[in-house]
Amino acid sequence: MKREQYHYFVEGEDDRKVVNTLKTDLQWIKPGKVQVFNVIEEELTSLITRTLKPGTIVVLVFDTDTGKKNTLLKNIRFLQKDSNVKQVLCIMQVKNLEDEFLRSCAISQIKELTGSKSNSDYKRDLLRQSNLADKLKKHQFQFEKFWNSSDKVYESICNDSAQIKIKK
Repeated sequence: MKREQYHYFVEGEDDRKVVNTLKTDLQWIKPGKVQVFNVIEEELTSLITRTLKPGTIVVLVFDTDTGKKNTLLKNIRFLQKDSNVKQVLCIMQVKNLEDEFLRSCAISQIKELTGSKSNSDYKRDLLRQSNLADKLKKHQFQFEKFWNSSDKVYESICNDSAQIKIKK
C-alpha cells in the first residue's frame, strides 16, 4: 500500500519548527514536507503547486488573528482544482501559535515555554531551541488541546486537525 503524501503550508519559521517537532520528534502528526507560505496573506500559484506529487494531501496551517479569510478561501478553491491535490485540510491556530501553546501547556505567559526574558523574545528563542519536544513535555503539553479550537470569523472553514493527528 502506498503511503499518503502530505504537504504542510505554514505561516512562518516558528510554525515550521513546531510542525517539524510534532511530526518528527514526537511523531504525533502525519509526516510530510513543510513549506513556509502565508495562505492568509498570499495567493498560491501553479508555480508553487507544480512541485506537489499527484495525490498530495495539502495541510494549511494558519492564524486567525487577522480576521482575513478571502485570500484563504481563494487558496482553498485553487488547491481543490489542482490535479495534484487529493484533499485540502485546514488547521486553525486560534488566534495564533502563542495562544495555542497557552491553551495546551501549563504556562500563563508564552515566555515560560522557552525560558525567554520577555514575551517578545519568545519567537526568537523558540527558533533557537535544540529540543522543543523536551520543552513541551516539561510544560505538560496536552496535544489533544492543541489545534482544537475554532474561530467565529472562520466558522465556514472546518478545523481538520483530527485528520493529521496520529492516534497513539
